[in-house]
Amino acid sequence: MENLKKTNLSIKLLFMVLCSSVLIIPVSAFARVAGQCADCHTMHNSQNGAAVVSTGPYSALTKGDCVGCHTGTNTVGENIPKVDSTTEPTYRSPDGSTGDTLAGGNFYWVDSSGGANDTKGHNVVGIAGEDSNIGYTPPGSTTTWSSQLTCAGTNGCHGDRTKTDNFAAVSGAHHADDSTIDGNSVGTSFRFLNGILGKEDPDWEMTVSYNDHNQYYGVDRSADTTDPAGTISHLCAECHSDFHHGSTAGNVQGDTGWGSPWVRHPTDFDMNNVVSKPDYAGYGGSSHTYQVEAPVASNDVSSVKSTVLQSAGDAIVTCISCHRAHGSPYADLLRWDYSTMIASGGGSDTGCFRCHTTKN
Repeated sequence: MENLKKTNLSIKLLFMVLCSSVLIIPVSAFARVAGQCADCHTMHNSQNGAAVVSTGPYSALTKGDCVGCHTGTNTVGENIPKVDSTTEPTYRSPDGSTGDTLAGGNFYWVDSSGGANDTKGHNVVGIAGEDSNIGYTPPGSTTTWSSQLTCAGTNGCHGDRTKTDNFAAVSGAHHADDSTIDGNSVGTSFRFLNGILGKEDPDWEMTVSYNDHNQYYGVDRSADTTDPAGTISHLCAECHSDFHHGSTAGNVQGDTGWGSPWVRHPTDFDMNNVVSKPDYAGYGGSSHTYQVEAPVASNDVSSVKSTVLQSAGDAIVTCISCHRAHGSPYADLLRWDYSTMIASGGGSDTGCFRCHTTKN
């Protein structure tokens, strides 16, 4: 009788384990978008004899375009990142503890709402007009485009760069299984940046700290002509090539080599190479805590780095160590006000002094 009870208990336990496994499987294979279909789509743009969206209809039966869907104010728990606000967003404090600006920044300061300052964001179609300073020639490039920057596609940052249409460029990506970021498709690339790798923070850094952030992919390169595919700096270099490497003919920076003395700020460079120097050894203090104000990339993005300068390849300087991708309240889309960086000023250790720790 006792053996029969043990057998029945074992069967019950086995059944519970199997049921738990069934419940776990769908959770691990989550799609990027979750929620009611009606939140994003309208089948006929018609309800009760009136249009659901007056400016539509839009491709893929959506209720808005890229800008329309990603405009607003970010709050904790949101499932759609807002990158263009109609009222001024709260910019992040140096330690990231306060603010509602996400990792990529915000277009507010370059659009008409924020004063249309061309130096403070990318001039994307539907957000801002042509850049009055540079026109259609990206800084750090000798190539002039025939049309303005877009969110996605041929003249954009996100999606399939072989597609000219924003919707076509990101088709299917919002519903892709992105549990593994391998860069093999738009949907499985870091933030729909086709081919780019990294570990995505689930809330786009709405909450952010030394152990809660995007983990960007970088490669420590040893030659100026090297442009490692898959890195976040490679993405920037697709338009701003001469800011990243000197292989382009007619390099507008005029640099002739790679390494010290630097003629422009290095990217895809591991601070572990110079960790013996007091400047860089001071990044993050004695414990080398990851600094969200001046993020560094790593060649291993399987997990978030809370401390760096622990081993080769975990403290790689990238373009976005200093810049926000969409925009910021500071000139040149910088993460901080460059005009307040005063050498030997004895003031704050923020901004440039996160890495150049002995220069303040």
